[in-house]
Amino acid sequence: MSLTDLESKLRDRSLKCTPQRLEILKALHEAPAHPSADTVYRIVQGRFPSVSLATVYKTLDTLVEIGEIRIALVSEGKTLYDTRMSNHHHFLCRCCGHVEDVDIQLDCMENCLPQVMGKYHQVERSEVVFHGVCQKCFQPEI
Repeated sequence: MSLTDLESKLRDRSLKCTPQRLEILKALHEAPAHPSADTVYRIVQGRFPSVSLATVYKTLDTLVEIGEIRIALVSEGKTLYDTRMSNHHHFLCRCCGHVEDVDIQLDCMENCLPQVMGKYHQVERSEVVFHGVCQKCFQPEI
């Protein structure tokens, strides 16, 4: 998303396009995949020392609200954010906490959609989180 697009989204909601918000968005795109607010804060603070952790949290909430980023998942009490807005799933390593995008089409999701839609008014997205051990942490038994 360009800065002009972000400015438009913010202004449509009567929000200012502040230097802090721009730095936080920039940091999100520079950070390793699925950063926490703490990770974003550390990146932004290097370039913008006066920014507070509260500002980072509020800005992340705002970016989620306007559809610029999404919450990937909550792991060990930390919210992890995702700049990739297309439909995809995640893998979470139980050893190191690594989160990775999983690009597969799950036919079962389409098969259960009518049943889910019958129970809930509106479904906006769905995703699966695979839990296991990543290649880096895997130690085969000898």
